[in-house]
Amino acid sequence: MSDRINLFRAWSKGTTYLDHDEHQNIRDLLLGRKIVKAEGEYMVLDNGTTVLLDSNEGCGGCASGSYWMVGDIAKVDNVITAVDFEEGSRSTTEGGYEELFTVYRVFVVAEDKRFNLFTVEGDDGNGYYGSGYALHVLSGGADNAMQ
Repeated sequence: MSDRINLFRAWSKGTTYLDHDEHQNIRDLLLGRKIVKAEGEYMVLDNGTTVLLDSNEGCGGCASGSYWMVGDIAKVDNVITAVDFEEGSRSTTEGGYEELFTVYRVFVVAEDKRFNLFTVEGDDGNGYYGSGYALHVLSGGADNAMQ
């Protein structure tokens, strides 16, 4: 069993789940906070809240609904004063076929600088298997989840 599955089980109590389209709730989570620790798909806020970015996994047999994080979550060691969301697309051509990916970006502003907090991209495919990402939020004292 993967460490990630074990982590989700450990978080089953007291975890808040925020879907990618819950912009106001994500803003409320981040505004006025600093990101004091960021590794891969985890971040820890200055109030001890740990957040796991969970890209949608989609279908096990095809690409429908499969999303992945591009890069790592940015560490923002200044108070976040704004949170912006962008949804767009990116196309590539491989083997003569054009692929179109949906791209979700979350930006934060701290000390008058705009940071790309994270980017998730993938393909909704037939639309049955979901889209985007979710944030799993464990409040207070959860820094040990990243150790």
